Amino acid sequence: MLDRLAYQFIRPFPFGEKVAFFRKVFYFFLLINALSLLPIAYELYGYHGIVGTGGWNTSVPWYGQGSRVLINFLSHPINAGRPWIMLIFVVGQILALILGIVKVWPRLMAVLIYFFTANLFVKGYLAFTGGEALMSLLLFYLIFIEDPTAKSNRVGGTSFLQNVLNNTFYWIIIIQVMILYFFSTLYKLTDGHWLDGSAMMYIARVDAFSGESMRFLFSDSPTLSLIVTYLVLLYQGLFPVLVWIKPLKIQFLTVGIALHLGIAFGMGIFTFGIIMCLVYLLFLEEDGIVKIRKFLSRFFGRAMD
Repeated sequence: MLDRLAYQFIRPFPFGEKVAFFRKVFYFFLLINALSLLPIAYELYGYHGIVGTGGWNTSVPWYGQGSRVLINFLSHPINAGRPWIMLIFVVGQILALILGIVKVWPRLMAVLIYFFTANLFVKGYLAFTGGEALMSLLLFYLIFIEDPTAKSNRVGGTSFLQNVLNNTFYWIIIIQVMILYFFSTLYKLTDGHWLDGSAMMYIARVDAFSGESMRFLFSDSPTLSLIVTYLVLLYQGLFPVLVWIKPLKIQFLTVGIALHLGIAFGMGIFTFGIIMCLVYLLFLEEDGIVKIRKFLSRFFGRAMD
């Protein structure tokens, strides 16, 4: 048993093509998100923007403030009269994403994308959701996974250490999703509205968390609310088990996509809903990834290679 477990981390990395495809789609989504936020960049990320500053303890040297200092640069008082510093992070994120998509200096771009994105998300934290936190985590994990499809990584093969990192951080991403669903289910099971099946109905009655379609479907429909509420609980609770059953995997993930698209468009928690749909790519078999790439190539051509 222990031998089989250890083999999962030292074997030749079997998921390189899948992770490379996920990385590219993820970068595309993050680039679109970054471009969409450009008109309100100063309000989100500026030192005197509407979000305000996350604070910086000037009484403690930067090297004594721990790892948070690396993702909290935009809250340093030096930014107060220098808005151009914020623009460096905004433009840097966009340029790094473009270079990452076309696979120029992929490892360096992975580091820069995480650095710029994490700083921007931390600075604008009040305006964001759990989706941005999850994206920051995924970007950090992807730093350690080599892209075998990049030309710079095809020469000389993969070292033993890099192979271990590839396998380890792939499984860390998978476990991260499992943990997310576990605690989400656990939290819901402590809430009476989820247990009695009325959660969706009450969520639909809160304007901040529901659009017109969601209010129409659930706000005055206890029966439909009961069905969907328990469907969400069952899906999240059973995810760590059913996602590994191959005959059920596609149908099961399709239900998850529908649920997360409902979160994205029905509840308005857009980034979280979409990034959860994208993460499902990592649970698909390789032949499923090939089919998706072929389908997307009809519209985007070689951009999906």
